[in-house]
Amino acid sequence: MDKCSLCEKDLADERIHLGYTECLDCSEVDKYSSHTVYPHKTGGYIQPMSSEQADNMKRLDRRSVGGERKAKGIVSDKSWDRWLEEYLKPKEDKPKFTPKPTPLPIYIPIREAMQKVIDKYESRGYEAAYELTQSLYSHDKISLMDKSKITNELTELASMSVKQRKFLKRL
Repeated sequence: MDKCSLCEKDLADERIHLGYTECLDCSEVDKYSSHTVYPHKTGGYIQPMSSEQADNMKRLDRRSVGGERKAKGIVSDKSWDRWLEEYLKPKEDKPKFTPKPTPLPIYIPIREAMQKVIDKYESRGYEAAYELTQSLYSHDKISLMDKSKITNELTELASMSVKQRKFLKRL
C-alpha cells in the first residue's frame, strides 16, 4: 500500500496517513482554499472551502485584495487616452442664450378698478367684491400693489357702519 494505485510511485507517509491512494501528480482531488471573514474590523477569521467557492467569495467580498475584481469606469475599457484627448480639446463657443423680451402687461387705471369693485360690493357684498379683485389681479388687469390698495379700501368699507357708508357715498 505504499505505492500509488495509478502510476506505482512511492507514496509519502503523510498521504498514506490521510488515507489517499494516489500520488500528488495522479490525484484529482482539489486542494482546499480559504476565505477570510471579517465580522468586525479587528476580529477576522479564516473559513476553509473549495477553491471554486473561495474564488466566488473573493469576487463578492468588498475587502478582497486578490485583484480579481472587475474594474469599472476609465480603467476597465482602457479609455484613459480618449478621455484625455477629449479633455484637452478646445471647447466650442456656444451661442449665448438671450431671452425674448416679454411685453409688459397693460393695467387698467386704479380708479376704474376701484369703481368696479365698489359697485360689485354694493350689489353682491364683500365676498363677491374680493373675488372680483382677485380675478382682476389673476388676469393681469391690475398690479399687486393696486390689488393690495383695493383690498385695503374694501376691508375698510366693509368695517364701516351703514350710516358711515352713506355719508362717504355723499362725498
